[in-house]
Amino acid sequence: MPGQRGTEQRNLTKQVGIRLTEEEYERLLGEAQAAGLTLAALTRRRLLGLHITAQVDAELIRELRRLGGLAKIAIRTPGMAEHGRLALDEIRRAIAHLAEPPS
Repeated sequence: MPGQRGTEQRNLTKQVGIRLTEEEYERLLGEAQAAGLTLAALTRRRLLGLHITAQVDAELIRELRRLGGLAKIAIRTPGMAEHGRLALDEIRRAIAHLAEPPS
């Protein structure tokens, strides 16, 4: 069926063409890759005002979990509690930053 890819069930038959600078194109392509979308899917979502969420790298998730575990150990270690709490706060801020939509 025209306009259908993978599990796509809609019949996408209309096209909108736009011209971009090289920098704009590279930026959109990077955002599409970060979100795990094709450039067309990212552009469609942007045009329709839909939410776009970046796919978080599995390695990054493992590292944040590891750091969180180490910070929790530090909190229970005499003399390290304050450092552990500060580390956990930093990890929480990093996660919140990753969750923010790109500006």
